[in-house]
Amino acid sequence: MSRCLIASTLTAVLCLTACTSPGDRGGRGSPLASPSTMVAIPPAAELLRQIATQDKASDSTSEMRLVIESGEGNGEQIDFRLRRRYAPEAVSTLLEVTAPREETDKALLSIEKPQAATEAFSYLAGLKKLARLSSMSTLTLRGTKITIQELLWLELSQYEAGPGERVDEGGVSLVRYELSAPLERNLAFPRIVAIFRESDMTPARFELFGEGDKLQKTVRIEEVRTIDSHLAMTRIAIEDHIQNRQLRLSTSSVKFNTGLPAKLFTESNLISITSASSQRLLGGN
Repeated sequence: MSRCLIASTLTAVLCLTACTSPGDRGGRGSPLASPSTMVAIPPAAELLRQIATQDKASDSTSEMRLVIESGEGNGEQIDFRLRRRYAPEAVSTLLEVTAPREETDKALLSIEKPQAATEAFSYLAGLKKLARLSSMSTLTLRGTKITIQELLWLELSQYEAGPGERVDEGGVSLVRYELSAPLERNLAFPRIVAIFRESDMTPARFELFGEGDKLQKTVRIEEVRTIDSHLAMTRIAIEDHIQNRQLRLSTSSVKFNTGLPAKLFTESNLISITSASSQRLLGGN
């Protein structure tokens, strides 16, 4: 695994699978009629903002596990701690690998500012070098490429959204939104189809399109929970159509509004914690 790339990428996240095939452009179901008696479809902006800020939290700390299944035996797994601070001027993220032990010197810092391309950093302790990255940067984790954008909950607030459209899939009413990325934001996925359950407007599926408008990944939200009045996607399945892999992301615990300090999300702190972890590994502790 590339030490530079893994530091640069750990999400996730991050961020969400549908009954579609790679050739099914967007997994569109049957459109539903919209009689005048139907409740109006909400605009996408507030739904995306709710996900991007975890329902207007001031900060959050999550303990997470990513499992990669390639059909070649037991899945590879990596555990990490994800801390985020939400402020009007920026969303700051610090991700640290906590297991396996040999990977615990990996960390990622990112700063997401409104109407601007995301800045991300990793520190290569052996080279004493700070690497500057973008949302399009990838890590190779156990032979699987993952973008920084995925680790940052897909940076959904960066997208421009079209009007919602009701669709029916197997008798379930869903609302489908087309999201397009401004070119200057350097996002990994120029187009995303976001699908929500109409019953409660929680996220159901995200379909990620890459170069040539080809469906690259389908992200299914398997569990959404409300914790301390904040939305949390606690179990996610990702189908990687290009690499023919299945990824599963689960959250074992999450805490909100604990008062994480701004100094935690600085380049100097990233260098400090990465250097300390590297020294522990070299010392065998």
